[in-house]
Amino acid sequence: MKEKHLINLTLLHIGIGFLLAFYPQLSKIYTLLIVLVGFYIVDKNKNKNNEILYVIAYIAGSEVFLRTTNGNPLHEFGKYSMLFFTCLGFYHNGFPKIRNPYWAYLLLLLPTVYLSFMYLDGDFRRKISFEILGPICLGVLALYSYKRKISTIEINIVFTSIALPILASCVYLILRYSHNIYPINSHSSNFYYSGEYAPNQMATALGLGVFVYFIKAITESASMKMYFLNIIFLCLIFYRGLLTFSRGGIVTGLIAVCIVFISMEISKKGYFLKRKIGISLFIITTVFILTAYQTEYHLFERYTNFNIFHTKNNHKPKGRYIQITSDIKNFSENPIVGIGVGKGKEIRKATYSLNVSTHSEITRLLSEHGIFGLFALLILIFVPLQLYFNNLKNVYLLSFFIFWLFTINHSATRIIAPLFMYSLALMKIEFEKEENSVVSK
Repeated sequence: MKEKHLINLTLLHIGIGFLLAFYPQLSKIYTLLIVLVGFYIVDKNKNKNNEILYVIAYIAGSEVFLRTTNGNPLHEFGKYSMLFFTCLGFYHNGFPKIRNPYWAYLLLLLPTVYLSFMYLDGDFRRKISFEILGPICLGVLALYSYKRKISTIEINIVFTSIALPILASCVYLILRYSHNIYPINSHSSNFYYSGEYAPNQMATALGLGVFVYFIKAITESASMKMYFLNIIFLCLIFYRGLLTFSRGGIVTGLIAVCIVFISMEISKKGYFLKRKIGISLFIITTVFILTAYQTEYHLFERYTNFNIFHTKNNHKPKGRYIQITSDIKNFSENPIVGIGVGKGKEIRKATYSLNVSTHSEITRLLSEHGIFGLFALLILIFVPLQLYFNNLKNVYLLSFFIFWLFTINHSATRIIAPLFMYSLALMKIEFEKEENSVVSK
């Protein structure tokens, strides 16, 4: 993508963030435009250049933003639109071969879904769809992405498609939720600075933005002007992510940054200048220290207290500890077919008076799907790892995989961002042809 076009698109999305900050009711129009423009781009090009991935990447980057501004016609708009565009990709490129391992993954999800119709109370359709829609979306998109070829130029467009709506949401947060009358010196997640929406999901989106803008800064910036522009956006997104006081998404983004750096070292391909890496890490550290000072150093305490088992002032088990232990107990008592999709929430409500779905997709698969969930999990873990060890030149694969793995452990599949990142880990990125263009100047 030419630098001029990239700057124009960036200014457009800064404008979108500015506009929705003052007129959030326009968000529904924004959502409609995403679908219509996305469909037009795919249909016009017949998905010859992986346009499906560009559209889904954009939806993944904008999903939390649309939820925050009430732009979604449905809460799970992101997942349904992901399924629609993936099926559109099958229409243009054909269905995957039977040897694709993700057919087996999808089949492993079915037995327990059937079981759930017999044992769930109340609105079983809604309960099943809430829990199983994410894993199904992951399987369908993985079918499409498995060993699909994509060039470095195309993967850079994917990064840009993710980054731009996240930048728009950051602008929205800065303009609409920056009043100092609300405290930011607490030890819990801050709903106000998360756009009065779920801090966990907002931090996940902003953490993804940190990761993507870091990659764009060190590999895609053809000039120092673009490098510093990307670094400025990275700092703004990182700063707003820290103010959510929700640790999972930000820590995951930073770990993914470290993993891509290590992968680049292992590949020995020299896709970056170490000077840029050093400057970027120094700036990230500086932003953290300055934000900690702004929060009277409560940010340090928040990030150094990762004890999920007990609260700070007493020894009562915390919610996520109860979720994990109850899932493990359910698996040990029902190891064959599990307890059924959506049944875990009912059991926690009856046993612990905790009316919440689990935050860990791994323990949920084991609890609700039993040994079928275990085999499905093994497919999810070992297939991308095998692809990586067969091609160490793919410097992004491990970071994509780690982002998925860490995110589903603190946010399950509530948003499609980790599902999309996982699908990218399955693709064959062709670095050789564009190798010279990727080296930072």
